[in-house]
Amino acid sequence: MMVNPVLVQDMRVRMRGGAAYLLLTSVILAFGGFTLATFWAITNLVKPVSVTVVVPGAPTTGASSPPPLDRLLISQRGPVFFLLMALWAIVLIALIVPGATSGSIAREREMRTLPLIMSTPISPLAVIVGKLLSSASYVLLMGAAGIPLFTLVVMFGGVPPGQIGPIVIIVLVTAFAFAALGVFVSSVAHNSLLASLITYAVVLALTLGSYAVYMAASPLSKAVSMKYALYFSPLAAVLSAMTQTNSQLNSLVSQFYREPGTRVAGDWWVLSHYPLWYVTTAIYLLAGLLLVLAASRAINPLRRWI
Repeated sequence: MMVNPVLVQDMRVRMRGGAAYLLLTSVILAFGGFTLATFWAITNLVKPVSVTVVVPGAPTTGASSPPPLDRLLISQRGPVFFLLMALWAIVLIALIVPGATSGSIAREREMRTLPLIMSTPISPLAVIVGKLLSSASYVLLMGAAGIPLFTLVVMFGGVPPGQIGPIVIIVLVTAFAFAALGVFVSSVAHNSLLASLITYAVVLALTLGSYAVYMAASPLSKAVSMKYALYFSPLAAVLSAMTQTNSQLNSLVSQFYREPGTRVAGDWWVLSHYPLWYVTTAIYLLAGLLLVLAASRAINPLRRWI
């Protein structure tokens, strides 16, 4: 089996210096600090409380049972902790992937080595796939280094495998889509700085901008028109996957997210017929594949269309 030579070369160059390891260490420290801070907040600020049993006819001392919100937080400490970690993972992907991929082709163009690469027997699609895999593998390395932090969820419990699987799918598909976007922008941009600016602008608009538009809308607009903005945000996809089978967690985050779908039986092409994370994942996966094909077309000197 022949390994993609572009992938091998890029991985050697990327891991040769100390910058890659410094960035990896910084990301792990940032993610670990957020995780430990969240863990401390949940264990110290949200503590189990004793329920006062009121006997009829007995004098009361003014004690009362905790409010419903406190009881929900106590019972949902594990899912809330896992939800916050998943949301932070999406934010890290939005901050790291554009910087790792947006200069992949543009840097070759600036160094005038792209014509040399295209003169080899390697196909344009193989070049794009090699650049994409080299960047994605480095991002996956960061993700693998942060997996042990997710084991803290076991201390709280309450997160079934049926919720972990969709989160893993959303994170992987989001990383692939953002990486494909960075490679595509890099293939059409004239320099790496412009490619980075465009990629970061698009990624942050999709990740944070679409969700911010939904949050800033009025309650009526959220229910009627602005609810479709959630389909472009991977943050909303994470919330959808976590609250799909957990009604108590859904009541906790109802102020920040409400499933736009109605789940009413109807035509299969209607978006509201499916959970939001189904639609968002399918859109990101399809967009990533199309961007990879478009990038291979853009760098092909015989079939350029832009």
